[in-house]
Amino acid sequence: MKKCSEMGSKTNGLWEWNLTWRRKLFEWEEEEAMELHNMIQRVQTSQGCMDSWEWTHSKDGQYSTKSAYAILAKEEREATEITTFSRIWNSVLPRKISAFNWQLLQDRIPTKMNLLTRGIIKDIQDCKCGICGEEEEDTKHLFLKCNMVRWLWMACAKWWGIKVKLEADCWNTFQVAGREPKEKCIRDGWDCIWNSLAWTVWLARNQNTFQGKEINWEKLLELIQLKSFHWITAKKERYAFTLTDWFINPVACLKDCHRKR
Repeated sequence: MKKCSEMGSKTNGLWEWNLTWRRKLFEWEEEEAMELHNMIQRVQTSQGCMDSWEWTHSKDGQYSTKSAYAILAKEEREATEITTFSRIWNSVLPRKISAFNWQLLQDRIPTKMNLLTRGIIKDIQDCKCGICGEEEEDTKHLFLKCNMVRWLWMACAKWWGIKVKLEADCWNTFQVAGREPKEKCIRDGWDCIWNSLAWTVWLARNQNTFQGKEINWEKLLELIQLKSFHWITAKKERYAFTLTDWFINPVACLKDCHRKR
């Protein structure tokens, strides 16, 4: 193995790399070699020091599987965020609701526990769920774990003829929802239901909390069905099915319109 001092020289006080290869490079390898050269060109060597390996992703310069996993997890999270952002903002939803659901996935909506964290609510005793009044109201409880909200999820899943899996938080639940249906038109439709449900629950929670309005969960299910019909048919001109057909079998409506494109 060559030393760094044998792979370049100083010119006018600046280090210049001069990489040599044991064989002639293939064309595709030449492009990668150029990328490598451009990458290490920014690295300045130190004179009179022993060569050594250093892992730049940890404070002590030592490689560990934990630090490598953290890098991969961060890259995967960033890629997932881009996909999720596209799923929300390129959907059929009104912009106001898209904005709400993006904040929801980031856990930035003003649930009582978030307000407690910000110092707006002073006593944790005032943080009971605005729907059931039993558990502390954080994003996970309000949109996934509250008993009547879970009933609403299951009712929507039954309407669509699919199984819904409620994960540890809204972010992961939304990711799973985007992988389950095989056909893209069905995934896009279920995204609309997912976001419509979350928005409808939030409005119902606010009316219950601030106006004392009792929640009729069957009416909420009908409202989700009605809103999703209007949003999808308004944005997708080729989706020419009736409201009755949508209430009976939304998946068949989407598949039929997709085949007729």
